[in-house]
Amino acid sequence: MSKSLCYQMVLSLPSPTSDDKRADVERLKEASGLRDLKIPLSLMRMLPQELRRNNYKISPLFAISDAADVLVEIDAEQFWGLAIDIGTTNIVASLHDLKAMEEVGKIRLVNPQTTYGVDLLSRIHYAMTGKLDEMRETLVRGLNRLIGELTQKAGISSEGIYAVTIACNTVMTHFLLGLDVSTIPVEPYIPVVFKPGFFSAKDLGLTTNPLATVYIFPNAGSYVGGDIISGILSTGLFKSDLPSVLIDVGTNAEVVVGTKDWILVGAGAAGPALEGGILSSGMTAESGAIYRIDIDDKTKEVSYLTIEDAPAQGICGSGVIDLIAEMYRTGIIDRQGRFTEKAPLEVDENGEDLFVVAKGEHGLIGIKQREVENFLRSKAAMFTSLYVMLASLGLSFSDIERFYIAGALGSGVRVEKAILLGMLPDVDRERFVAVGNTSIAGARALLHNAELLKEIEMIHQIITYKEMNTDREFMSNFPSALFIPHTNPEVLKG
Repeated sequence: MSKSLCYQMVLSLPSPTSDDKRADVERLKEASGLRDLKIPLSLMRMLPQELRRNNYKISPLFAISDAADVLVEIDAEQFWGLAIDIGTTNIVASLHDLKAMEEVGKIRLVNPQTTYGVDLLSRIHYAMTGKLDEMRETLVRGLNRLIGELTQKAGISSEGIYAVTIACNTVMTHFLLGLDVSTIPVEPYIPVVFKPGFFSAKDLGLTTNPLATVYIFPNAGSYVGGDIISGILSTGLFKSDLPSVLIDVGTNAEVVVGTKDWILVGAGAAGPALEGGILSSGMTAESGAIYRIDIDDKTKEVSYLTIEDAPAQGICGSGVIDLIAEMYRTGIIDRQGRFTEKAPLEVDENGEDLFVVAKGEHGLIGIKQREVENFLRSKAAMFTSLYVMLASLGLSFSDIERFYIAGALGSGVRVEKAILLGMLPDVDRERFVAVGNTSIAGARALLHNAELLKEIEMIHQIITYKEMNTDREFMSNFPSALFIPHTNPEVLKG
C-alpha cells in the first residue's frame, strides 16, 4: 500500500525496565523502524509525558521530508493534507482527509498578486523596485485566507493539516520563497533554484500545523515550472511508449511533447485571452460563467449556457473559443478576425464597438475587435509552439498518440470549435483528452502517494526546455497562424 506524504503508525512500545533502559526517543525510533527519524525539539519535550500517559501505546504521525521522515504529532486521531496550485491568475486548493484518503473540500480564489499586474513580467518589475517582500507577503496572506476558508467549511482546525504539496510556475515559486526574480526575464534566463524541495509550514508562514511538511514541485526552466511537471505526472505522459502531447493553457501556454524516454517542453504567453487578463468580459470557469455559445446563421442571435445555470457574469475559456469560432462560422468576423458588415454591433460605455453575447447585472457581456485580435495572437502562439516543437523532433501530428488538453483550454472546450479556429490540429477527435487542471491533480496525487517523488525526479531528469521566445522557426511560422484557421490549412492536418 502506498504511503501518503503524511502517514500514521499504531505503535505499542515496550515499557522501560531495569533490563531495558533505552531513552524515550530511541525507544520510539526503534519501534517505528525509522532509525533516521527527526524529532523536533517541541515534540521531544512532550514525548515522555505522552508515552507514559498512554501506557506506551500511541499513534504517531510522520511526515516525509528531504533527508529523513519527521515526527509531526505524537498521538493523533485525524490528519489532513492540502494540495495547492498557485497560478498566475488563480489559486486552487484541495483539502484531503489523509486517514480516509479522500478529498473533502476544494476552493479557488484570485491570486492577490494580480493587483500588481495580470502578467508575470509586471510583477517581476514591481518586485525589482525593492518590493519582493511585499509580493511574498501578499501571496502568503492569500494562501492563508484560502486555508482558513477551506478548513472552516470542513469544520476542522488548520492545526490538523500536516502535509502540503504546492505546484506553481517558476516565478510564483520564487515569490513564495522570497527569492530574487530579477535574473529570470533576461537572457540567459537563470532562476535562483530549480528544485526547492521540502520546507516546514512555519518556514513559509503558512497557518497549517507549523510542523507540517511542505513540498514544492521542481521547475525545469524560467518559464516551465512545477505546475507543468505536476501535469506531466498526473497525465502519465512520461510512461508512454509513443509520443504524446500535453497542452496547458492558463495565463501562459505550455506545450509538452514526450515519451517515457524523453520530454521536450516549450512555453510562451497566451492564456489571458481565455480568462480575465485580456478579455474584458472574461472570467474563470465558475458559477455564472458562459461556457457554451451558439449563434444562429441567419438571425445572428446568440444562445448560451452558464455554469450552474446562474445569471451570466462573464465568459470563461471554453466560451471564448465557442464565441470566436461561431462568429467566424456565421460570417461576423473574417479570417483576420475583423468584424464584417454582417456583425450586429453595439457601442459600449467607452465608445467601442462590441459584439454582445448577454446583458449581465454589471453591464454588457461581449467581445471587442481588439480582444478578438488578442485571442488570435494567443491561439497563434499556442499552435505555432506545438507545430515547431514537433517539427524540431521530426514528428508530425499523425505521430502523436494522445493530445492532453489542460488548463483554461481543457475546461469543457468543444474540440471541433478549437480545430475550426486552428488552435488544435485536425486529427482524429478521439485522440484528444480533456484533463482539466492537471497541476492540482498532480499535487493531489503526490499528497496521497509519496512514492511519486521518485517519478517526479525522473521526469525532471529527462525534460529538455525549448525557449520559444527566441526561436527562429517560431518567429517565421507565427504570422501564418494569426489567420483563421491558418494561411496554409494543410499544416493543421495529421
